[in-house]
Amino acid sequence: MATLAATGQPEMQDAFQPLLPGFVHVDFNDVEAIMNATTDKTAAVMLEPVQGEGGVNIPDDDYLRRVREWCDRNGLLLILDEIQTGMGRTGAMFACEQERVVPDFMLLGRCLGGGFPVGAILVTEAVAGTMEKGDHGGTYAGNPLACAAVGAVVHELESTDILENCRKAGEQAFGYLEELRSRLGGKIAEVRGRGLLIGCELASADLTSAVAARCLEEGIIVNTIQGNILRIFPALNISLDVLQEALERIGKILGSV
Repeated sequence: MATLAATGQPEMQDAFQPLLPGFVHVDFNDVEAIMNATTDKTAAVMLEPVQGEGGVNIPDDDYLRRVREWCDRNGLLLILDEIQTGMGRTGAMFACEQERVVPDFMLLGRCLGGGFPVGAILVTEAVAGTMEKGDHGGTYAGNPLACAAVGAVVHELESTDILENCRKAGEQAFGYLEELRSRLGGKIAEVRGRGLLIGCELASADLTSAVAARCLEEGIIVNTIQGNILRIFPALNISLDVLQEALERIGKILGSV
């Protein structure tokens, strides 16, 4: 219930009213909005380093650092949701590393178990010192199979070139998609993202839905978010050859739809 109250997507909340009170939402990438919303009852600021479902939105270079400074100045905790960006997705183990910002809480899931269902929170020693046994837990949290999956994922990320592959693949994808944007004139409004978290903002929601459906027919799994954004979310260990083939298929589909 708290997670539903925290999200900024009303369509996810409507069936579960009434929600827990106390969450205040402000625009992403707007530090002044966070400052103006802070009161003596504010406990924490929670955000994604890069918005995923919100549209693959990349903040200004100093955004996270300024939020961190504001939290420190006002005694607030900084909670970073890295469920979508964490575990290598943006080309680093965690997206906040790329901004040199350390949160008080970090939320992890999805890629943490390499596909096996698991979630976790990482906290600083200062936060951990306030928690006692039983304060946080779950019926299936930390079961041996999930922990074994997490251990295997962390080992692969630390001992192989997956992160480097993610960075190279991301550069290749952005280069091709930007060239496609200039060639197709108007069909692609913007390409944005980081690493292998990629969003293509298309000209309309109808075009985006049609392209996504055709991609699936061609064996390429993409999805649509915020109506007109095509999200490309390949495996971190995808080969550059396979990625190029997928990109070229997407290009042909965009050119013909």
